[in-house]
Amino acid sequence: MEERAELHANNNDQLLRDIRLLIDILTPLVSSYRLLVGGADEFNRITLAHKSDLEDAIKRADDMGDIIDVIDEKLKALIKNLIKGMDCYDENIINIQSSVIKKEDNDIN
Repeated sequence: MEERAELHANNNDQLLRDIRLLIDILTPLVSSYRLLVGGADEFNRITLAHKSDLEDAIKRADDMGDIIDVIDEKLKALIKNLIKGMDCYDENIINIQSSVIKKEDNDIN
């Protein structure tokens, strides 16, 4: 299984690097988003907070959510391409294995 992953990684090195990069970008953004939403919730609970502060906090969280959505869509597209590549790779392995088996059968007979 590890050999297959290594072979696949070598064939699509740039694709995997792009996926890893987007994941590395996405992880802290999601943490920041959660903090922004929590901050907006705290403003909502504070009775002395100005309505404009709450609206600003919600807008910041919403903007971060939009950025996360863009990265998520790009990540989904790259992962779909990776899976398609794996399907192609699996088909090639099956074809190679079946041709090797046929050749071995002919050699035996």
